[in-house]
Amino acid sequence: MAALPGDDWRVNALDSLAERAPVRRVALITEAFLPKVDGVSKLTTLTARHHLNMGREVLIYAPYLKVGDLRTPDMLDGARVIAVPSMHPPLVPPESRFGFPYLKLDELWRFQPDLIHLFSPAALAWTGVHYARYHGVPLIANYQTDLPGYTHRYGLGFLEGVAWAYVRHLHNKATLTLVPTQHNLRELRERGFQRLRLWYRGCDTVSFNPARRSAEMRRRLLGGRPDDSLLVLYVGRLAREKRVELLRDVASLDGVALAIVGDGPLRPELEQLFGDRATFTGFLTGPDLWAAYASADVFGFTGTNEVAGQVVLEAMASGLPVLVPASGGIVDYVTPGVNGFVCAIDPADYAHYVRLLRDQPERRRAMAAQARAYASRLSWEDTMARLERLYIEALQMAGRSQGIRARLRQSVRQASGALSARLGRTE
Repeated sequence: MAALPGDDWRVNALDSLAERAPVRRVALITEAFLPKVDGVSKLTTLTARHHLNMGREVLIYAPYLKVGDLRTPDMLDGARVIAVPSMHPPLVPPESRFGFPYLKLDELWRFQPDLIHLFSPAALAWTGVHYARYHGVPLIANYQTDLPGYTHRYGLGFLEGVAWAYVRHLHNKATLTLVPTQHNLRELRERGFQRLRLWYRGCDTVSFNPARRSAEMRRRLLGGRPDDSLLVLYVGRLAREKRVELLRDVASLDGVALAIVGDGPLRPELEQLFGDRATFTGFLTGPDLWAAYASADVFGFTGTNEVAGQVVLEAMASGLPVLVPASGGIVDYVTPGVNGFVCAIDPADYAHYVRLLRDQPERRRAMAAQARAYASRLSWEDTMARLERLYIEALQMAGRSQGIRARLRQSVRQASGALSARLGRTE
């Protein structure tokens, strides 16, 4: 039976000596979830499984989504999923849904979480904000989607300022906002976001591994081109914000083959743009995806609004030098000329670096080894251990806040009592 989306997203239990936040019940509120496959749904799934490994109860709120025969699951392992009625906003891809906030609040009230964690907060997140403020529990928010930047991709650039104001207002309701790179930290700090902390992304370096290289998969990706071609791989959703058209000059280079793994609303347009100059595989998962990465030679990523770019780390773990655009948090992963290159947002610059890697195979192999070495220092277990420490900090901050509010209430009661006594004496 074919694996379902998300089945291969796993994290091992932490060492028994690792720090552990004193949390029994965690509510995860996400703006994207299975069956959608993207960075938000992946991180939500991995975090849920981490909490289950820790023996915690987990409740997940997510927008209801149906894709073909698949729909939002009722359960994720031992975690219950509350699929909230959602809508498809105009202009954005159909699998992007806005969950209506404040619906099914009774489920959250019955669950009584000790902590709420928001994933890419936008609309549904207000359910968690409301509960956390009412009950005084810590509220953690992940910044992992460049919503203001997406306004330009969909012809709404005039709303960028409004989008930044909205996202900042929402995140500043949180006890802590977690960001994946130093680039994000600097940018959000400059834009007035408060209480920012780094939460680096991990990578499954066992599944994503050069040892997964497959002659059969390589033939599939080459699409009839010679085996000694330089195989450039793209993995990701085929949507407007991913800017896959930046690879169009790469596809025309002699001795180069381009393979595009993924699916999405822009696929027909991209198939027309590239014609027979690229191989489109559609959506791949599990061992097929691992083999696709390992069977290529170079990874070409083009998303200019990426906050974390998980696929870039997966490509590096698979032993591929990476090309990324000079935009967003993913630039932090690349040491130019060592494990990849940072490209101008221009098809000609991508082609320039692919040509260089084609013509300098020894350098390419050295960069591939450095890419693997960089990714090998990352793990999802370390990422989750860091999350435990951040939860401990958030609990301490929430406790101090509760203490301050309690003292204020006591002061108000004392002042009110003194005033009532004074008024009683003067009457």
